[in-house]
Amino acid sequence: MQYFYNYQDYLLEYKRYKLKKDTNKIGFLLVLYFVATSVVSFFALFAVIIPSILSGFDTSNSTNAAEAILEDSTFVLILSGFVSLVCFFFVSLLFCLMTKADLGKVLPLQKTNIKMLYLICTFGLGICMVSNYVSELLLSIFEMFGIDASINMEFKCEGVLDIVLYYITVAVIPALVEEFAFRGVVLNTFRKHSDKLAVLVSGITFGLMHGNFTQIPFATVVGLVLGYIAVKTNSLVPGIIIHFLNNALSVTMTLISEHTALSDFTINILNVALTLIVCALGLISFIILAKKHKGFFVLKDKEDELQYKEKIKAVTSNAWIIIFTILMLSEAVLTIFLEV
Repeated sequence: MQYFYNYQDYLLEYKRYKLKKDTNKIGFLLVLYFVATSVVSFFALFAVIIPSILSGFDTSNSTNAAEAILEDSTFVLILSGFVSLVCFFFVSLLFCLMTKADLGKVLPLQKTNIKMLYLICTFGLGICMVSNYVSELLLSIFEMFGIDASINMEFKCEGVLDIVLYYITVAVIPALVEEFAFRGVVLNTFRKHSDKLAVLVSGITFGLMHGNFTQIPFATVVGLVLGYIAVKTNSLVPGIIIHFLNNALSVTMTLISEHTALSDFTINILNVALTLIVCALGLISFIILAKKHKGFFVLKDKEDELQYKEKIKAVTSNAWIIIFTILMLSEAVLTIFLEV
């Protein structure tokens, strides 16, 4: 009897150790994402601006050159795509290689039949549309205190190349690399400990990674939903499709708004109509999933020696996770002052 008690005690300590170790790894990776994003962006800008600095060492000219480059939509789009690829794909891949992660688990691609895939994607896209109002609510609260936390996220496309780049860098690349990073690496590292914990951590960190109060609430809700879908389907494919469609719709509405002669009233009508249609399809899919696939909206963890509260505490008290949270919230606050 004494031997059994010691074994259970040992098993409990071992699970605590493994959770702490995995949390340290993911926390470090999240901080690395932030550092890599900052460093790569800086050196990319420096590499483009340095010729003007070398030509006469005129500070005012170099500043004007920097401003001109940052106003070049084509350059900004290319930079955005390059940073996403380096920071979320290559850093994640390097992390997997260094930690000897099982790529089959990090990149789950279990097949989903077409009908089920349609229901999941329309449901997820509907949630994305509703989540926009979460962001708007938070921004409204900020405005009540005289704080404008909104940011300008529009690009001035000057030709077909810019439009193609806009879709690639805003819709295609993020859908692939961010799903790999957060629903692949982050989520599946924690799944061995708890599916609920994995969804929660991957969703919240995905939201924080956006670094501004315009996107954090929206991205957090979407991250939680996409994480849940990844767990239920054991595949990144639905999340990639939902992520792509959401961003592509946003790009399309921005292009219509910026590059057509339609009035603001007409554009608002189109926006509302699109939102209602997508939400209606999402609601229908939700009802079908709830009735015909009853287990889809039930997420149960296996019985574990560690209680869920203890797992949450282990993650939230981790030094790397705390550092990452502080960095991203600081960036979000700084963004407000920079916009002003």
